[in-house]
Amino acid sequence: MTKIERRIDMSYLMFAWQDDSPDNAYYLDTKTGDIKLVNRNLLDLRDLTDEIEKTRERFLYVPKPDRQTQLADLHDFAHAVTKERFRRLLDMAFESPHVLSGFRKILENDPEELKSLNDFLEAKVLKRIHSWLAANAVPETWEVDEEDLEDEDEEDDATEDFSV
Repeated sequence: MTKIERRIDMSYLMFAWQDDSPDNAYYLDTKTGDIKLVNRNLLDLRDLTDEIEKTRERFLYVPKPDRQTQLADLHDFAHAVTKERFRRLLDMAFESPHVLSGFRKILENDPEELKSLNDFLEAKVLKRIHSWLAANAVPETWEVDEEDLEDEDEEDDATEDFSV
């Protein structure tokens, strides 16, 4: 029996974790490590939702970002910025309904500060994802029998394109 290493695509999981669109829902397949997008505009929506419903114990809903947590992270970042001119502007960004995009707009002319913001937020999100995976007893990498995945890979080929 051949074992295959499975790994969660952490960059896609991070994207899913941060996607605040009310039309998108993501599910982590704990058997394959794949992340499934459920959107009402998908051509294969019924097949996908049926698969998730039939094997609920296998799929974990990826939680939506919490606005209050994001604001707290941005406050933490703003307090850590050492350049006074940016600190004043970042404080004003909290008045906007789109605080994160305001932060990015303010920092766009200083690539070092913008990278610092992105690295800071990525580290925060990764920490939350690791905690979420641990709380749900899901490893980032594991081995499965190749035979267990063969049937599913054939099904996945039929539903690979999730966009319209």
